[in-house]
Amino acid sequence: MKLINMIFIVDDDPIHQQIAKIMIERQAISSNIRVFSDAQDVLDYIRENKDVPAALPDLILLDLNMPVMDGWEFLEEYAVFCEQLPKSIRIFVLTSSIDEKDKERVNAYRFVTGYLTKPLSKEIIAHLS
Repeated sequence: MKLINMIFIVDDDPIHQQIAKIMIERQAISSNIRVFSDAQDVLDYIRENKDVPAALPDLILLDLNMPVMDGWEFLEEYAVFCEQLPKSIRIFVLTSSIDEKDKERVNAYRFVTGYLTKPLSKEIIAHLS
């Protein structure tokens, strides 16, 4: 399994945040995990660090349904500037939604690597690295 330098977990639910963090740590695919409750904070962070490739995450696990800025809004805004970033960030949508319409909608974003359903399992984590 390949080590991932930096992973961002973007989820408003503290329980899902903790499950994801623990599962990633147990599988030892990254020791640098940051947790965000608001997708806007992640966009701000990426914009502030857009000229520092080492400061950017390698992977983002993004929930779709969040109160302040949801995953859809994040994807819309990220799509505007992701081409200008100095490195490619892999984004996996990690959601409790099993709605086929959501999957189709996510597939429209060519920069999204995959669509995963909660909870995060060691089998799912194996696909991340």
